[in-house]
Amino acid sequence: MGSDTKRLAVLGSTGSIGRQTLDIVRSFPERLRIIGLAAGANADLLAQQVEEFKPELVSIESSQEQRKLKQFNCEVTTAEEIASHPDVDLVVIAISGIAGLKPTLAAIGAKKSIALATKEVLVAAGSVVTAEAKRHGVRIMPIDSEPSAIWQCLQGEAKTVRRLILTASGGPFRNLSTKKLGAVTPEQALAHPTWNMGPKVTIDSATLMNKGFEAIELSWLFDTPMDNIDVVIHPQSIIHSMVEFVDGSVKAQLSIPDMRFPIQYAIFYPERMLNETLPRIDFLNMKSGSIENALTFEKPDIDRFPCLRLAFEASRKGGTYPAVLSAADEVAVDRFLKGQIRFTDIPRIISEALNGHRGTSKPSLEDILAADDWARKVAAG
Repeated sequence: MGSDTKRLAVLGSTGSIGRQTLDIVRSFPERLRIIGLAAGANADLLAQQVEEFKPELVSIESSQEQRKLKQFNCEVTTAEEIASHPDVDLVVIAISGIAGLKPTLAAIGAKKSIALATKEVLVAAGSVVTAEAKRHGVRIMPIDSEPSAIWQCLQGEAKTVRRLILTASGGPFRNLSTKKLGAVTPEQALAHPTWNMGPKVTIDSATLMNKGFEAIELSWLFDTPMDNIDVVIHPQSIIHSMVEFVDGSVKAQLSIPDMRFPIQYAIFYPERMLNETLPRIDFLNMKSGSIENALTFEKPDIDRFPCLRLAFEASRKGGTYPAVLSAADEVAVDRFLKGQIRFTDIPRIISEALNGHRGTSKPSLEDILAADDWARKVAAG
């Protein structure tokens, strides 16, 4: 292993982001080495990954599935132990939901660089996580496409930003009436028009909650008030986000919609690496979605997609309200995917949890976890 080899821990390795992270590792075998892998319950896929990448450390949440990993010459431990292990240089946090919070804090405490895909970590506990990162001198690098685009646009710029402009695909239902939204099935909601993502993020994209989460994430990552963050619908998903500066100039980051771009950028930052496996934009023969040779923009409809409005409201209230937002959404999305509620019930359940919450303005980690637990019980019905 060379001196410039970066040693990675990938938490959530069997999910969509985790699998695409490992694609990047395959493209740079001399520069990247996997030290640890962690997954939820997909022991079969995790076993395949362990056999291929031969990590020293491995973790799976399901204790019943741990026996499948005993055949490999590696240590079975916890995600937190992997995140803080001395042999790890960079931790990719791709664990779905609030479960990514404790490994993130463990990585910060061990002064590891962090590539963060799990929005809920900053949505629910942004005040705690960013304070700890600042205290330990840890850089948190976003590997969501849109926050990564903002990050890239801000490189080399002084503090002369007027607003951050988040782009959103609009999901599969941007032209559907409210009445028809009530009849949407999980299968329809999981058919995203431009992105290949995990089920939770895909449903959040369909409700526009994903964009609300990203706005909150940006507010913490770049110390930006929510009032200075705008969301625009951009169905082609070619412009991943923009920054407007005080002089009226706008910078945008563009690429074919492929999560491997922001993943690779975060892993190798500040280097940019040639990767021939990634697609390139052909501006003269652009085809994306149903529109060719055009980049279009629309205003989001918060009447049909109230989750976006709920996210901004929760962030402005601050304290434990974003934690309630995140937890209620996680439960509501799970109930929708199981066929227990309608698509339009998701924002209703989240709204009821937020309205019933009595927030703490300057929460500790314990306050945040308590609010998360309370919201889950409320959202479960």
